[in-house]
Amino acid sequence: MASTGLTRRQWFIGTMGATGVLLDGYDLSVISFSALLISSVYHVPTSGLEYALLLSSALIGMAVGGVAFGRMADLLGRKTMFVVDLLMFVVFGALSAVAANIVEVIVFRALMGIGIGADYPISSSLIAELSPRRSRGMLLMYGMMFYWLGAFVSGIVNYLALPLGPELSWRVALGVGAIIAAPIIAARWLIPESARWLAAVGRVEDARQVAGEVWGTREVPEQRAAGMRDLLGRYRKPLIYVLLTWFAFDVGSYGLGFYTPTLYYELGIKSLPTIALFTAFTAPFPIISYIVLMLIIDRMGRRIPTVVGFGVMAAVLALLAPLVRITPYLLFPLYVTFAALEQWPGGILTFAYSVEPFPTKIRGIVQGLGTAVSRVGALMGILAFPYVKSYGLVYGTTFFLAFVLVGLIATILMAPETAGRSLEEIS
Repeated sequence: MASTGLTRRQWFIGTMGATGVLLDGYDLSVISFSALLISSVYHVPTSGLEYALLLSSALIGMAVGGVAFGRMADLLGRKTMFVVDLLMFVVFGALSAVAANIVEVIVFRALMGIGIGADYPISSSLIAELSPRRSRGMLLMYGMMFYWLGAFVSGIVNYLALPLGPELSWRVALGVGAIIAAPIIAARWLIPESARWLAAVGRVEDARQVAGEVWGTREVPEQRAAGMRDLLGRYRKPLIYVLLTWFAFDVGSYGLGFYTPTLYYELGIKSLPTIALFTAFTAPFPIISYIVLMLIIDRMGRRIPTVVGFGVMAAVLALLAPLVRITPYLLFPLYVTFAALEQWPGGILTFAYSVEPFPTKIRGIVQGLGTAVSRVGALMGILAFPYVKSYGLVYGTTFFLAFVLVGLIATILMAPETAGRSLEEIS
C-alpha cells in the first residue's frame, strides 16, 4: 500500500465506484450475446432496426442518465445519487428479464440504462476527488478495469445458461445482473461524501471530517468557483476535446464490439457455445491491459497511452477485413488485440480526461455530457454497422477507422497532460 500512496479506505471507495462499471460491463456484454437468442425466440432478423434497438436500448438510457444525474450529483452530492442509480438498475434489470415481448425488453433496458449512465459521472467524480494526486490515475483506471470483469462474468453466465434453452437462458443471463447489483447498494452506504464537494458547497467542517478519515489530514484544498458559463469560457478547449474524442472513440469501439458475436456467426462460426467462450476468453486480455495501464499512467502520463491505444485500434481495423477472409477464426485474435489496447484511450477518456481538467462544481455535469455524447457515438456505431457492412466488411471497418483516426489526431493536437498534479492545479 505504501508504494501506491493509497489507503485501504481509498481502495474501498475505488472498488465501490468500480462496481457500477462492472455492472455496465456485464450488462452491455451480456446483451451482445443474448440478443442472438432473443432474436431467434421472437423471430427478429439480425440486420433489422429492432435488433439494433435491442442491442442499443441501454445506451439510449445512458445518454439521458449521464446528463440528468451528472448535474444532480453537482447540486445534491455524490453519495446519495451513488445509491439511487443502482436502484434503477436492479428494478429495470429484473423487469427486462421477465419481459413478455421484445418491445418490453427494449423499454426496460432503456430505463435501466438511465441508472448505468448516471453512475459514470458519480463514480468517476467521487474516485478522483478522494484520491491522492500521485496515485489518482492508478485508482481511476482500477475502477475502469471492472468493466471487463463484468464482461468476463457475462460470458461465463451466458455459457452456463445455454443448456436451459433459448426461451429461458437469456432471461437468466439478464436477471443475474440485477442479482449482482442488489448487495452493492447496501455496501455503497458505507462510503463518505466527497470532501471536495462538501467544501465546494460551503460545508467546510464536514469536508474536514471526511478529509481526516480518508486522507489523514483535515486540510481540504480550496475549491474554485465555477458555473455552467465557464464550460464555454475557460474550460472550452478541454470540454471540446473530451466530447469530440469520446464520441469518435465510442463510434469505433461499440460498433465493432457489439457486433462481434454476430460477426462470428455470420462469418461461419455457427456454434453458440464456441461464440460464448470466445466472448468470455476475450475479457482477461483487457484486464491485463488495465493492470499495465495502472502501473504506468501516473509516471508516463495520460497522453502517450491514449495515442498508443488509438494507433493499435486503427491498425486492427485496417487489417481486419483482409485477414478474416483467410479464416473467420482470425477474428478472435484481432478482436482480442483491439479490445485490449482500446482500453487505454477508452479508460483515460472515461475516467480521467472527463473529470480531471474541471473544477468540482461542474465536474459531474462535464462527465455527464461526455457520457451522453459518447453514447450517441456508440448508438451511431451500432446502428450504422449493419448498413455499412451490407456493402462489404471492408466498408464497415473503413467507416470505423475514420472515427478512430479523428480521436488519434485530436489527442495529438489537444489532449492536456494531467498526471502528477492536484485537481485544483489542473483546473
